Amino acid sequence: MQVRVIPARGITRDQFEAWSQLQETNRSLDSAFFRPEFAMAVAETRDDVEVGILQHGGEPAGFFPFQRGRNNFAQSVVGRLSEFHGVVAGPRLEWEPEELLRGCGLAAWYFDHLPAAQTPFEKFSWGRSQSPYLDLSGGFDAYIAQRRNAGSSAIAQVRRKARKIAREVGPLRFELHTSDEQVWQALLKWKNAQHRQTGVLQVLKYPWVVALLQRLRRTQSEKFSGLLSALYAGNQLAAVHLGLKGSNALHIWFPAYNSRLGRYSPGLILLLEMARAAAGLGLQRIDLGKGPERYKANFKSGDLPLLEGGIDFRLAPAALRRPWRHLKLRIELSRWRRQLQTPLLATRRLRQWLAFR
Repeated sequence: MQVRVIPARGITRDQFEAWSQLQETNRSLDSAFFRPEFAMAVAETRDDVEVGILQHGGEPAGFFPFQRGRNNFAQSVVGRLSEFHGVVAGPRLEWEPEELLRGCGLAAWYFDHLPAAQTPFEKFSWGRSQSPYLDLSGGFDAYIAQRRNAGSSAIAQVRRKARKIAREVGPLRFELHTSDEQVWQALLKWKNAQHRQTGVLQVLKYPWVVALLQRLRRTQSEKFSGLLSALYAGNQLAAVHLGLKGSNALHIWFPAYNSRLGRYSPGLILLLEMARAAAGLGLQRIDLGKGPERYKANFKSGDLPLLEGGIDFRLAPAALRRPWRHLKLRIELSRWRRQLQTPLLATRRLRQWLAFR
């Protein structure tokens, strides 16, 4: 196996087609985050996106997109915004992670949203997590029935709130994708306000992130699209969402809602409408993304297994990473969690700031 590294902006048409075909033939890679269009869109807004091409017999057999940082430390494309990452290759291709990274001239790469199906990385994993999803393979009605049979009342509650907002505010209207500039501006405003309120890094303050989302919402094709969805109650915009659609799945990415209508749970009403529309398009799944939010547990059909870990050829950082992760897990389970998390939150904000520079 040989590894060749090129700037993502230099992907040729033949390489694009090879990448696309490999992604489509591997069911564990059916997220839009693995599409070549996504990596190329990021490359149009940043100048540090590269692709390691695994070659077999002179032909491309796999693709590894990444962002090269200082000291050849790599992070996944879009860094902390990435909800799936890894190598795009056929399920039977044999390759070694160490060989891949050395071929790319990288000193380290850490992962936390890596599909567990990427077994070559398993020996470098120090933990597992899960990414919840909605199963739409049987259609929207089958999904609703599955949640009801599982004993969940969440969907019934959201439907009651949908009827209530329609009575008290105005009839509901849903658009799966809109180019309305006011909807886009509302997403930026509401998401920034949410990040300020929760103390999360305001990623939409970074020009390259906004430029990327602008580019994605204007990208519309059969196999890859950015969908800017909107829910109206009467004349009021109630909730918005910008996500990524592949040929098989829709990924929830940037949801936001009108806080003045918060008691009606407009964001969850929008989620159900997107699920109905996605099923109508023949999509098999909606990915909710890893996270502790309660609605994910209430609405999910199941979970996709993920690996967390990393490869680091630098001795000192590699020796510190695993103990640091175990320390964080112990703090999260401790009765003194609130008191002990203060220094963790400070270091997290610093890491987030460095990741989006």
